Amino acid sequence: MTNQPSASKGELAGRSNSTIEGYRQALFELSLDVHAHPELNYQEHYSAKALANFLESNGLPVERGIGGVETAFRATIQGEGGDGPTIAVLAEYDALPEIGHGCGHNLIAMAAMGAALGLKAGAEALPGQVMIIGTPAEEGGGGKIKLLEAGVFEGVDATLSSHPFSNRTIIPAAAPKGESWSLAMVGYRYMYHGRAAHAAAAPEAGINALNAVIHLFTGIDALRQHLRDDVRMHGVITDGGMAPNVVPEFAAANFMLRCRDRRYLADEVVGKVLKVAEGAAAMTGASLEVEEFYPFYENVQPNVVLAQAVAANARALGFRLDEPLPGRPGSGASTDFGNVSHSMPAFELRYAVSEQPVASHTRDMCVTAATDLALSNALTVAKTLSLTASDLLCDPGLVDAARAEFAERAS
Repeated sequence: MTNQPSASKGELAGRSNSTIEGYRQALFELSLDVHAHPELNYQEHYSAKALANFLESNGLPVERGIGGVETAFRATIQGEGGDGPTIAVLAEYDALPEIGHGCGHNLIAMAAMGAALGLKAGAEALPGQVMIIGTPAEEGGGGKIKLLEAGVFEGVDATLSSHPFSNRTIIPAAAPKGESWSLAMVGYRYMYHGRAAHAAAAPEAGINALNAVIHLFTGIDALRQHLRDDVRMHGVITDGGMAPNVVPEFAAANFMLRCRDRRYLADEVVGKVLKVAEGAAAMTGASLEVEEFYPFYENVQPNVVLAQAVAANARALGFRLDEPLPGRPGSGASTDFGNVSHSMPAFELRYAVSEQPVASHTRDMCVTAATDLALSNALTVAKTLSLTASDLLCDPGLVDAARAEFAERAS
């Protein structure tokens, strides 16, 4: 049987908020430390250690290397108020090539650490348990997918997380069935093998692999007009030859393919792009080799029950919530949080970190992610996540409602 908390909601909220506020400077310093040490997919050794050490230094035992992923970790806050649900709060801390924390994952990490402190402060009055899970490699590496497959999320009833979102904080109040809050995504590496030759003396003896890659790009550009308008296809040439007087014998490109509908992406887009890639090989005489370069990121499945629970706490803390802009709802990006949202009820709070618009995955966002406003808002997010997790632990009906919505959207 689920026990009721031994403290009131107001008492728990006060305890959580004051604890997190008391750690303001320590949390800011931790976030700036992660920001100053940007690390790529599965290489987040410094950041994972810093975050795990922070939790341990504040009385939370940490399991490191969970799910067979060296830079993943988990801390469990065991409520002392009896049986109850298990709620997960996620941290991200990987960065981007060349531009560091241009997606603000240092702030996501900080918010999760702050939420952990707030929940620990009320543990003696809370039923159930909370898992603080450190999830590496969101930027294309699919860290959460590996942890899901390894069983790290088994037994979790609902998951909460957060993400910086330019100058707006948007929490949807509704989402029709079939709506998506992000783009599903998968990535492929298309590799062409040709034959080298002297580009001036005997070009007829060569097979130009770079030409095949160029045809791949032009073919994909021609394909765009025959696909749904929510499809996104974008790539870079990673290999294109070494010298202009040598016919390139090897060339390759990496492409990300995205769509709000994961089925349309898997059943239509992937196959059509493959035919373009095969056509480019046939046109040039090169041979084609294809490998999956990014794992399949599911679109984020809405959960309005969780969203509105988060919104209520954000408003109570004085966080300004913005109205959605006209057009498609949700984000045009992709995240492995989508895979979590297809496994259990889940919600990721996207919140403002600037006064003016700032694009994600840019150097401007990297600078923004270390500003006073971004850090201050992330602290409020930490309080919001802590309060919402506490609500879920204390109110079985709220968890049941989130589960019911999850089941309805999955049907």
